[in-house]
Amino acid sequence: MIKHMRLATLIGAFFFGILAMLSAQTHQERVTIEGAFQPSIRDFEKQFVMPQTPENTFPPPDTTISRLERVIGHRAELELLSPLAFRSGRKAEGYSNFLMAGLGSRLSPLFLYGHSSALSRDTRFGLTLAHQSTWTELTDYAPSDYMNNDFGISLDHNFSDHQLSTNLTYQMDAYRYYGFKPVDYPNTFFDKQDLKQTYQNIGFTADLISTRQRLGYLNHIIEVDYHYFFNNDQTKEHQIKLDGDFSMQFDWFDFEGEQVIGIEAGGDFYHNNDSLQSGSHILASALPYLRLKGSFYQLKLGLRINYQPDLNTAFWWYPVIRGNLYLLDKKLEFYAGTDGGIKRINYLDLTENNPWINPIVPLGWENQRFSFDAGVRAALSSSLDLHAGVRFEETSNSPFYVIDTLMPFQNSFTLVYDGMNHFSFLAEAAWKPTEKWQLEASLTWNQYTTDSLPEAWHKPAFIFNLDAYWTAWKNLTLNGGMLLRGSQQVPVYTNGVESATTLDGITDIYLGADYFFSPALTAYAKFDNLLNQKYLLYQNYPAYGLEFRAGIKVRF
Repeated sequence: MIKHMRLATLIGAFFFGILAMLSAQTHQERVTIEGAFQPSIRDFEKQFVMPQTPENTFPPPDTTISRLERVIGHRAELELLSPLAFRSGRKAEGYSNFLMAGLGSRLSPLFLYGHSSALSRDTRFGLTLAHQSTWTELTDYAPSDYMNNDFGISLDHNFSDHQLSTNLTYQMDAYRYYGFKPVDYPNTFFDKQDLKQTYQNIGFTADLISTRQRLGYLNHIIEVDYHYFFNNDQTKEHQIKLDGDFSMQFDWFDFEGEQVIGIEAGGDFYHNNDSLQSGSHILASALPYLRLKGSFYQLKLGLRINYQPDLNTAFWWYPVIRGNLYLLDKKLEFYAGTDGGIKRINYLDLTENNPWINPIVPLGWENQRFSFDAGVRAALSSSLDLHAGVRFEETSNSPFYVIDTLMPFQNSFTLVYDGMNHFSFLAEAAWKPTEKWQLEASLTWNQYTTDSLPEAWHKPAFIFNLDAYWTAWKNLTLNGGMLLRGSQQVPVYTNGVESATTLDGITDIYLGADYFFSPALTAYAKFDNLLNQKYLLYQNYPAYGLEFRAGIKVRF
């Protein structure tokens, strides 16, 4: 821990030195621009519009396929329906409804409906409905059909000096533990219903944000998040999270720019019970901070304090230092920062990543003792955005998926915990050479070192994504891309002896097309998993092969 404090001190001194040099410049010498550049590869279209000024952080590692898409690799579209026009007092333009409906060659219906409308000048209502399922089965494996359902309603209101956003959601997912071949168990009978698992989640979130900005005013953001999660095996989980950010602008230092002192505070409550046990757990946190922001720099200094009584030490401290330096009219950004903190390993998040987890698993607290990230973002032309960064994390009690060998078919997962050092390199690029072409790519390379485990189980060596969009003709848009995921090490057990084996990497290619009959009506077609590979998503769980999908999109 001492070496981490030394590193944090050096980084802080580095950024203070930069600010000292910058504050010596005159106002005429300083670069002025509205908003800081921060590429967001997932929101490609937004990169070439006026960017906002979010606090820059290194993206979290993403080693899984998203919930609605994990089995077949399909990337469901989300259409914006003039979502927040009311906030600026402008009349919402565009369509209020979006409907997407289609069918796949594996009897895979897809339905997505979104509605957004202004109830008044300051109030907006939203509704979403989604369904995706597959009713065919994989050859040689146990029954493998699945179903995802989503329902959500939102209500946003703009007060004179506050914004309130609320959202109520319900999710119901059904899967089967199909990760075995029945021919390998000729003397064991099983019923299809015995393999079924259903997850349900009822959630509510509310955010209250103050919009008044002036010296001496206490700006605040208050967030409430509640989830009730349960399955059909008596596993239940309640989550309540309350977070707040309270800050005030001041004018203590003799230089131009924003000067803010504040505190982030939060409290988490979890109650878990299954067929064997139950228990309640809490986490309290506070982060007092100082934030300085000018036309070409941003600096945040703080100390994160976590209180978690289940750990061997209840109180934990983590230095928080984050700095950004903008050059060339904010077309070039350097960033670096340190942080840390404790988070709960909860059943809701686990099933989002791996739906074939055992109904009874050990839950705990992961402690990110120290993290450091640094990188550079560049927008050296109006058509090219680049980002490269590195990150190092030292964690204790990190979870790893392993096959539960106590189950008769060895078709579900449990967790083992271990300390880990994780180094990652991230490279992202977004290129829009013409109005007809869009390309985006990202590469994450990982290196893991565990304390006790022989390998970091189910952690990929790298992940590469490539997506391309081409407006071939006035009414026709083609799209395609690929997902490459590196090999993973997983444990196998022979006569009670553990050894490591390798899951091969993933190559998933898709091709699609959209034909616009009018601005309100579009027909689409898509080939998923074009190479028809039955790669393993997790140990013993192959993906579906080639699938063709087609349908329509309607806006009204």
